[in-house]
Amino acid sequence: MNTVGVSCPGFGKERFEECLGRISSHFRHWEIFSELNHSVQKISPSFSAVAEPYGMTFSIHSAIADTNVAATNPRMREATMMEIMSEMQSACEMGVDTVTVHPGIINLAVSGTRERSIAAAQDSMRLLDRAQAEYGVRLAIENMPNVPVMLGITAEELDEIVGPTDLGICFDIGHANTSGQMDAMIETFGDRIVNVHIHDNMGVNDDHMTIGTGQIDFRSVIRKLRPYKGRYIIESKSLESAVESQEVLKRLLPP
Repeated sequence: MNTVGVSCPGFGKERFEECLGRISSHFRHWEIFSELNHSVQKISPSFSAVAEPYGMTFSIHSAIADTNVAATNPRMREATMMEIMSEMQSACEMGVDTVTVHPGIINLAVSGTRERSIAAAQDSMRLLDRAQAEYGVRLAIENMPNVPVMLGITAEELDEIVGPTDLGICFDIGHANTSGQMDAMIETFGDRIVNVHIHDNMGVNDDHMTIGTGQIDFRSVIRKLRPYKGRYIIESKSLESAVESQEVLKRLLPP
């Protein structure tokens, strides 16, 4: 049976303990977005004592605000890799099995250098592949929405970036809908998908709408994902929206 969880960058403005109490009233799984107050390096020392009474399970979304695995400046890329590996170390200490990572963005200063950014991302993926084996934490590289500065928008490009590594894929349904890549992502990655992000939109922008309020045919997508038995993480703008989405999603998932 699939697990339904929640993730929201906005939660990071709250104290971890307070947020945990609110989320646990509605969800049994939380993908912690490692930003601001919820930076996993900050919460890991007291995590077990705080979280254990709630009986929840957890995964982690790596920080994205100041990181770029595709940075063409090697010093900036090194700093990003150190941050991700620090998050993996925290995940290991927290007993968390999965960390989702973005595949990076292009050089914003110099046009026509997308291939150089892809090459930088490939180097990062090879390092992360070795790191996941060392830390015993599964990494899931996420497909991105149709925003030109982002990498991994198409299945072809994401496949080029992760290459022959053992890295998993986080299939983001909402992102794929903005780029017309829904079927391509499922067909390309299949059983390599180890995490799923789910939210709605109108096919243009990455709106993170409540499930059922946009134009995604979730029944069809979930049917194509039927072999997948992992987590469906509702990426929402608020807990209230996530709770509404969960009610709809549970009716769509197979028993």
